[in-house]
Amino acid sequence: MSLSAILAVVLLVAVRSAIAQAFAPAASPPALPASGAPAAVVRLALQWQPQSQFAGFYLARDKGLYRAAGLDLRLLHASVAQSSLDLLRTGSADLATLFLTDAIIAARPPADGAGRSEIVQVMQLVQRSNLMLLGWKETGVSQAADLDGKRVSYWQGGFSSAFQAFFAANAVRPEPVPQYASVNLFLNHGVAACAAMEYNEYHRIWQAGIDSERITVFRMRDYGLGFPEDGLYTTLAWASRNPEGVRAVRAATLAGWDYARAHPEEALDAVLAEARRAGLAANRPHERWMLSHILDSIFVPGTAPTAMGRLDRNTFASAVLALRSAGLLDQAPEFADFAPFEGEAP
Repeated sequence: MSLSAILAVVLLVAVRSAIAQAFAPAASPPALPASGAPAAVVRLALQWQPQSQFAGFYLARDKGLYRAAGLDLRLLHASVAQSSLDLLRTGSADLATLFLTDAIIAARPPADGAGRSEIVQVMQLVQRSNLMLLGWKETGVSQAADLDGKRVSYWQGGFSSAFQAFFAANAVRPEPVPQYASVNLFLNHGVAACAAMEYNEYHRIWQAGIDSERITVFRMRDYGLGFPEDGLYTTLAWASRNPEGVRAVRAATLAGWDYARAHPEEALDAVLAEARRAGLAANRPHERWMLSHILDSIFVPGTAPTAMGRLDRNTFASAVLALRSAGLLDQAPEFADFAPFEGEAP
């Protein structure tokens, strides 16, 4: 039986049942659907190594939400050597998390205009930007113009488009230095500024004993570049073959994040367990900071609950305009092609 046929049978009832079971006291992973249909293997690549940024995915897996929807969902973690987009493009993953701006660039339609983009969005999780550059005040960095000619480290490839747009908008040309898994180069004054996420590196620098008074903070959202970040994407080919699979992953993932919001300590337990399995050093205070900030970026205070998981059309248009203005995008995908599931209820 095809994946689409399997999922069509189990999805509607199973996801609702799984959500109810997940929120019940002492919830345990639900059994396979009564139909006895085998769970369909789906590989989902996350942007980085285990951390609270992905807590909702871990809980959706651990609480059996994916399996109840007929999915044997397997999480992959990207690395310096291979991004989540690389894993998606090479066929090593069926779905991947990406920043909106990087996904728009990746989804550029063919230059000759023949055909549609090969990358499509499943849902938009993180609704606001946490991206920033941090500069040492003692090296003379107090405004954007001060970055001109200075060594600035930031993530290359994916994640870099907002920084490049920031440099272009402020007419500065820093000396780019690749940034990888730590901010040690910045802490040792090897660069005048570095990239950071408000929920991650910014807090790590504080944990390293650096008072905020010593740092100049450039939040991308303060410069008109505060675009939504983590979204879930797949290829047009995979979405076309497995539309019910896409819907199942989306529903279960959203339920996983709902559960993380309601049970933050359990979410932290899941994150720390995942980090231990990966052999990574992690501490609860930092992961708690990250979880709090990422939850506020998914469930933005003051925003209607119906906005969760959705991509606003005007926000998409603003991101396209900023990328065009920075010279990072020549041809943009149409909104309906980029987010074909947007018209549906999450």
